[in-house]
Amino acid sequence: ETAPLRARQSRVSQTFLVEQSRLAAQQSMFELVVLEDSAHLAPAEFGKPRVAAATDVILEKYANKVVPDVGLCIALFDILEVGESQLHQGSAHQHARIRFRLVIFRPFHGEILVGTILSCDQAGVRLSLGFFDEIYVPKELLIEDTSWSSEEELWVWNATDTDQLFFDLDNTARFRVAQVSFRRNAAAPPPASKKERLEPAMQITAAMDKEGLGLLTWWPADDEEEGGGEEGGEDG
Repeated sequence: ETAPLRARQSRVSQTFLVEQSRLAAQQSMFELVVLEDSAHLAPAEFGKPRVAAATDVILEKYANKVVPDVGLCIALFDILEVGESQLHQGSAHQHARIRFRLVIFRPFHGEILVGTILSCDQAGVRLSLGFFDEIYVPKELLIEDTSWSSEEELWVWNATDTDQLFFDLDNTARFRVAQVSFRRNAAAPPPASKKERLEPAMQITAAMDKEGLGLLTWWPADDEEEGGGEEGGEDG
């Protein structure tokens, strides 16, 4: 790395971390959401305590699934209320209304997150949070002076005239949430062919278009720079 790049990295790291802390204090990518739904309890469930039976029904329906226009269910927080059970003609099931709270993943617009780069193609970059993989950075939202390397099949940021920084796979990267969108037709049929990809139920459009965003190794903290010595430089 050249001296101009190191100076740029140090300056950006300080200001960016302050801004990131301010945003994190305002909101969180996880939130508690109150929902209400009907539970259909099979006869085999009748002997269970009502809350335990309702918990099983809610977990089966919502755990690790996207709730349209709400977000990804991470966990059931608690059951608030289980209504009176009713029997409907022609059905052996008991039916009850349940109010409950879910831990939902839905990051806010502008939130800064850190994920792992899964893949790159000429359309952009795909990232993962480990529990959620539908994160896409279109090429238009990559940092200025970024270009596609046909040889490496990776995007590369031409940070200076002599410094090229690649969006290497399996590396951690910092990104900004630009948009959270949901599939309009939740019951869409599967693709007609294996080459077609079903539109995800929930998708994050992200950006790495500002200094401070991108691979974490591009923007080392001050203590890493001071303690790293020459180990953090390019191999000669």
